[in-house]
Amino acid sequence: RIIQILLLIFGGFFVWFSLWTSFDIVLEGHFNKHFKEVRIMKQITKLKNHYVICGGGRVGMHVAELLTKKKEKFVLIEKEDYLVKEALCNNFLVLEGDALEENILKQAQVNSAKAFISVLYQTEKNILAILTAKEINPKLIVYARCSRQEYVKKLKKAGADYIFLPELSCAEEIVQKIKK
Repeated sequence: RIIQILLLIFGGFFVWFSLWTSFDIVLEGHFNKHFKEVRIMKQITKLKNHYVICGGGRVGMHVAELLTKKKEKFVLIEKEDYLVKEALCNNFLVLEGDALEENILKQAQVNSAKAFISVLYQTEKNILAILTAKEINPKLIVYARCSRQEYVKKLKKAGADYIFLPELSCAEEIVQKIKK
């Protein structure tokens, strides 16, 4: 008799908790968000021979737009919420997280990617992301953004195949356009 009463109380609590949680998820809009995240993760896990873009700032977002125009497959890794939302609005495959973390790079399928594009604002973080990605997939072709000329050697040692210095390139182009 006591066991029946305990089962009845436990069962009632379980039903109440399940209904409360379900209504909370639906009412707060987490339901759609959760299923969208699940759908995105399923798409990401199917990727092979794709690009992994680390950093969804101005450069990363523009790279993603250009790859979309070329109909290339890619996943964008970004940790800032507002940039993740912007990328989702553009219908990009986005993985929310820190590109310096090995498990995030594994979730982005770096092991089966053809190239790794690290365009984080800080060159030091690009170096760490490249080292981690190359550890997972040594065959990756790596494109890296660099903020200072003195970091180019370090990026090459980390495994970057192509290094871009946007500020330096811009300055050189400006000086070339100046009429004498």
